[in-house]
Amino acid sequence: MAGDKRDDQQPEALRTFEAASRSGGKKPSGQGLEARADTGPLPDSTERKARTAAKVLQAGNDKDPKAATKAVQDSKDPRLPR
Repeated sequence: MAGDKRDDQQPEALRTFEAASRSGGKKPSGQGLEARADTGPLPDSTERKARTAAKVLQAGNDKDPKAATKAVQDSKDPRLPR
């Protein structure tokens, strides 16, 4: 349910911005500092983050900023709207 609190979790920034856009550009009333069902963090893969970080670090070592950008853009982060 959209108003349910998710204990001990802060709202995910991108999901809060998305909720604000649906609320006339303002933070939804009752949001507070705790995550709600519509603003709570989404699960993410530690392996995905580690692989992407390794590619970015390697690209930095190789002085190849385009490869770093590609690694980040190719990574499917579930927290970003598609």
